[in-house]
Amino acid sequence: MKIGFIFVLYKTPQKEVDRLKNEVQSLGLKDFKTYFIDNSFNNLGYAAGANIGIKKALKDNVDLFVIANPDISLINFKNKLFLKAESKFDIWGYKMRQDNKLYYGGEVDKWRMSGGLILKKPRQRFVEVDFPSGSLMFIKKKVINKIGYFDESYFLYYEEVDYCIRAKKAEFKIGVDSFIEYDHFETSKTNTKKNYLLIKNRLKLLFKYGSSKQKIYEIVRTPKTIFEEVIKRPFYLNFFSLNISSLINKVLHFILFLILIRTFKPEEYAIYTLSWTHIGLLLPLLDFGTTSYGLVYLSQDKQKNAINLFSFRLVLSILTFIITVSLAFIFKYPDRILIPILLTSIVIFSNMFSGSFLIFSSIAQKSYLISIVTIIFQTLLVIGSIISVLITKNILSIFINIFIFYGFYAFANFLLTKRFVKDLRFTINLKSWYKIAQKSFLFLLISLLAGFYSKVDILLLNFLKGAKDVGVYSAGYKFLDALMFVITAYNISSMPIFSHLAKTNKALFINKIKKDVLLVLIIGVIAALGIFIFSPIILPIVMKGDYTISIKVLRIIIFSLPLILLTSVGLNCMYALNKVKTVIFIFLFQLVFNVILNYIFIPKYSYFASSFITLFGEAFNTLIIFFILRGYLKKYENSH
Repeated sequence: MKIGFIFVLYKTPQKEVDRLKNEVQSLGLKDFKTYFIDNSFNNLGYAAGANIGIKKALKDNVDLFVIANPDISLINFKNKLFLKAESKFDIWGYKMRQDNKLYYGGEVDKWRMSGGLILKKPRQRFVEVDFPSGSLMFIKKKVINKIGYFDESYFLYYEEVDYCIRAKKAEFKIGVDSFIEYDHFETSKTNTKKNYLLIKNRLKLLFKYGSSKQKIYEIVRTPKTIFEEVIKRPFYLNFFSLNISSLINKVLHFILFLILIRTFKPEEYAIYTLSWTHIGLLLPLLDFGTTSYGLVYLSQDKQKNAINLFSFRLVLSILTFIITVSLAFIFKYPDRILIPILLTSIVIFSNMFSGSFLIFSSIAQKSYLISIVTIIFQTLLVIGSIISVLITKNILSIFINIFIFYGFYAFANFLLTKRFVKDLRFTINLKSWYKIAQKSFLFLLISLLAGFYSKVDILLLNFLKGAKDVGVYSAGYKFLDALMFVITAYNISSMPIFSHLAKTNKALFINKIKKDVLLVLIIGVIAALGIFIFSPIILPIVMKGDYTISIKVLRIIIFSLPLILLTSVGLNCMYALNKVKTVIFIFLFQLVFNVILNYIFIPKYSYFASSFITLFGEAFNTLIIFFILRGYLKKYENSH
């Protein structure tokens, strides 16, 4: 009996090829031949490579075909005892050791047609299975003569399952020899397309061989299937949970916004807007870029560094609170605004604790926990705020509600943070704080400038025109703000990709810029046009009285959305090219530009001035960023 060993290679080192040759030689077989099918540069899949080897072996009159991965070892096959299975089966495999676990062939799920390896050790040496592992399978010539070759449309994964289903239908016997063991190193687990191919080919198998009941069952359980796939991948679980949390929070607060403008006049709603605007001015100082620092530099097992980071953030929160409250007195706000600001300032400490929980849970790849906690908290906060507003009809009641709920939220996040950082306590370590500040300072500047840039129009509108104008402008701007989660989701998902491609693949980096520009432009323009056309028809239902003018504000500033999305593409490219300082100067210029124009035109045109300045400012910002980026990209292309 002539045996043909067919190894399908893909960028396999020569030393591994030599090892396989030696291991096959050491089996002591009299009549055999080895075939190495190199798929490194032909873009053929595993099944196609196996078929090439089978065809070559057929020409050499091979009787038994051994299809194998190059990442296996036959060192335990020390004598011809491994051929005893030939009298029992037509297709067979052996006990496989992989990741310190032993597998005894595989079975096909009767409902989902998914192929899974068997961990339970059989009682007998020879046992029938649905399929052996495709990493090493023996096939008799009569099987190939009757059912033919592997289905090459699978490319990679599930080709052995498909082949064995066809073999069983042709009444061939399939099994494993559970006494003889081989090692599978599974180098394919580093394949970035592995999960995609497994899902795709499992569904292909289902729709090729499955019954109507099986297909219907799979369609019905699609939500469960998606959930199972997501929770197996921490990145996607965390990414989707954070974005879902952000969307839910936006919806909740938008509902609260509608209740507020239905209950209070613009000058009263302005108190709510001004309080949050004032608190938000220095919130970047609270973070000081430490969130970015923590996620990038802090290791989960460095207990001391975690405590130092937490302590530094606590000091920053106290400093931010003192400056924020001091500015409230310096600005000489009347008591009707000053008291809400003092009550809302609890948010500073709450953000410090929730931000710390986000950092440490993210390092542990469990940032979905912060999403769950945030959704629960925001739901209770909004419900409590709505109830207090409807019962009291007093704007101050909502700030009392904020103080109580955010106080509990801060305490809850402190307890949750302690679960990730043992012996969490405050310590003074000036040297460590200085190192953290050094690395996070640029992120702080960007956050501060971006924050001032987005809030200066409201502050100037208040001081130059008054609370009523702030209320009208803020009510219109709220609709644009409600769509900002789209921008956040884009930034979170695209930034890692930009950073990776900028370092590894110039052509793909440039191509992604072009694709993203087109994508965000289409999304932004469609959303802006939709709101521009339908807002005068739909919004008068909820925006009545003094707020009807807010619809005109919205129809102007909504066209900032596609511009902000385009700006995000440009900024992400600059971050990927390590041009952070350039971003700082761009934001600084835009801040000065915004302050001067608002100061000049608000006295005469009020909120309409702020609306057009917001729109033209974003347009100018986009042009500047892409003009500068164009120069950087030319240098980037020439330097690689």
